[in-house]
Amino acid sequence: MNHFGNVAVLCGGPGGEREVSLNSGQEVYAALVRAGVTCTKVVVPPHNPERMLEKLSCDVAVMMLHGEFGEDGQAQAILERRGIAYTGSSAEACNRAMNKAGTKILMENANIPTPRWATADVPSRAPEAVEAAGLHYPLFVKPNHSGSSVGVSRVDVPEQLLPAAEQAMAGDSLIVIEEMIAGREFTVSWLDGELLPVIELSAKETFYDYKAKYLSDETRYTCPADIPADLAALMGRYTLETVAAVGARDLARVDLLLGPDGPTLLEINTSPGFTSHSLLPMAAAATGMTMERLCMKLVAMAALRGGSVRSA
Repeated sequence: MNHFGNVAVLCGGPGGEREVSLNSGQEVYAALVRAGVTCTKVVVPPHNPERMLEKLSCDVAVMMLHGEFGEDGQAQAILERRGIAYTGSSAEACNRAMNKAGTKILMENANIPTPRWATADVPSRAPEAVEAAGLHYPLFVKPNHSGSSVGVSRVDVPEQLLPAAEQAMAGDSLIVIEEMIAGREFTVSWLDGELLPVIELSAKETFYDYKAKYLSDETRYTCPADIPADLAALMGRYTLETVAAVGARDLARVDLLLGPDGPTLLEINTSPGFTSHSLLPMAAAATGMTMERLCMKLVAMAALRGGSVRSA
């Protein structure tokens, strides 16, 4: 079953999501091996990752790189230039989705509800940004370009804002400040043009942070979520509209909150995790799709599309 040619599973890379990426890469590599695919797991180094991709030799690259370099379009741009087929969204769409502020503007233009927000380019400007936007506490402070809740803090009182802004900006040039919406947390995954079952998340922690996502066995998942069909349909509609606005392809996951005024969309992830705690594989499993079939589907979509050489 090696009609895909030489398959390489890319994981690791730089940034705060390296460990998640390594775990995703191992899960996908193991699933492809179980499915009979001859493949290689390629651990991308944290320093000078471009060098490895410039030398990479494969027919299909399975993108399990999360966060910086792998999720922001940098790695995809190298593969496009070299004519190597890869899974997931294009470099342009990845870059668009990784920009939280830019994605929020896209959502607002598409009339998709999103929490009220502001940005600041230095920590000291966070208080005036909050005041100018008329935001009310509690707030969430996030790096503009990150995932897996890395660097995210909940801010309940003004005294906590500056330290949270400094933490979020430790690895970014811009922070996003969001009003907190009290409510239930959901996620909707999208695979090859189809919506997967809605999942509800119940975290023991204050919010669904890095620990709750990847380390805690106390986070509860309900799949399919126990919600009315019309509400699930509305969340699905917001997901499809966000996928279209960003220009995602192959797979994506959208996170939402259900507050007093209905569902509100938080963000889109074009490189969702494939760890034992990850949500897209969980939603796929609820439809009867095994991890092996899911990973084979990703490879098949990329192989069918093929590589496209982009001018430098």
